[in-house]
Amino acid sequence: MKKINFLFILSILSIFILSINAEAVEPIDIDAKAALLVHADTGEIFYSKNIYDQVYPASTTKIMTALLVLEACERGEVSLTDMVEASDTFQEGLIWDGSTQNIQPGEIMSLEDLLYCLMVTSANEACNIVAEHVTGGSISDFVELMNTRAAQLGCTGTSFTNTSGIPDENHYTTAYDVYLITREALKHQEFLKLSNTTYREVPATNLSEARHLKTTNSLIVPDSEKYYYKYAKGIKTGSTNAAGFCLVSSAEKNGIKLISIVLGARAEEQEDKSYLIKSFTESKRLFEWFYNNYSYKDILGTDDLIKQIPVELGEDADSVVVRSNESLSLILPNEVTPDDFSRNIVIFSEEENAPPLQAPIYEGQVLGEISLTYLDRTYGPFQLVANTDVALSKIAFIKAKISETLRQPIARIIIVAIVLLIVFYIILIIRYNAIRKRRRKAMNDTRKFQPRPIDRDFR
Repeated sequence: MKKINFLFILSILSIFILSINAEAVEPIDIDAKAALLVHADTGEIFYSKNIYDQVYPASTTKIMTALLVLEACERGEVSLTDMVEASDTFQEGLIWDGSTQNIQPGEIMSLEDLLYCLMVTSANEACNIVAEHVTGGSISDFVELMNTRAAQLGCTGTSFTNTSGIPDENHYTTAYDVYLITREALKHQEFLKLSNTTYREVPATNLSEARHLKTTNSLIVPDSEKYYYKYAKGIKTGSTNAAGFCLVSSAEKNGIKLISIVLGARAEEQEDKSYLIKSFTESKRLFEWFYNNYSYKDILGTDDLIKQIPVELGEDADSVVVRSNESLSLILPNEVTPDDFSRNIVIFSEEENAPPLQAPIYEGQVLGEISLTYLDRTYGPFQLVANTDVALSKIAFIKAKISETLRQPIARIIIVAIVLLIVFYIILIIRYNAIRKRRRKAMNDTRKFQPRPIDRDFR
């Protein structure tokens, strides 16, 4: 019974330890209505919370507005150097307490400076002005473009009713949809430049002195000690009473680029009566959690020698080593090693009923494949190729061909027939020679006993 109890306890401990190893990364809970952390290059999700719930986006809406303007620039429909005059109708739908740069009707500013106004300081009126410029004067047409483009990007939970994110019960999105829009926007270098700007001076216009723009994104401002994260880059803040505090941000460290979405965070009152804006702190905490627990792991390399395979008819070698023709690097918990992956190796020449591998073998020749599995995910298959050449031995090849030929039934019949013919021929020769010999002997005997002729001239 003691042994049974010991084994039972040992089994329970083993399961517990394996469970800990399988969940090596301590989970994190982000204090927000919705949150998402995604690898920017692959789209792999490392953290998610309510990412398909519809929430109010506030000024993160401006990511879509900027994207449409930059795409129009790329199509040649507008240019960043365009000098844009604010119309008399651009204030349509704006609210008095919204974020602004106090741009006035009739004021002329470059399209590029207007983009800085809407991305750096989140000026609502700048959104309407650029919308009218792109569409030729219609804000509603631009909003329609926003919804169409969102659908094209795969957004299924998004509805835009304005260009800036002003509160509206029909203006909503999801954390995942915001990610899709942001991922597309980041394909434009100008967007990252805009969204990562902490300060810019906009030249004086016909109606205003020079404007000094300071970013609303404290995550990228070094002077903001409690919020600043030195690996962060861009992208856009947003806040309203209905939406809470929102932040879309990106970061890059150790060669890993991330996109973070935090929507509906709180402002938490501190002992000194100040407020801690948790969209910043939660985004920073999310980045730190990831970079402290995950890193790139080289799981399979093109220099890794996988297996030695026998080779027939080789001149200087009787085997060849295979390697993968592709490398595999994954972002994994720091505790995970390549040894934690199981390998399934298939060598074509070792498959059932497959012919043996024979020279010549050429470097890079595909000889098999390999798949790797960790937990419930399988990667591959990747091709296994010969690491070196194996030349053909001509002598061995000839011997093999002879041997192969001799193993054929028809060849055996022919050889037996030839041997029989040779034997028969030899018998005939022997018999012929024997008969000939007897004939010669008989002729000699006949001549020996025949009387001599009389010489008639002898008297």
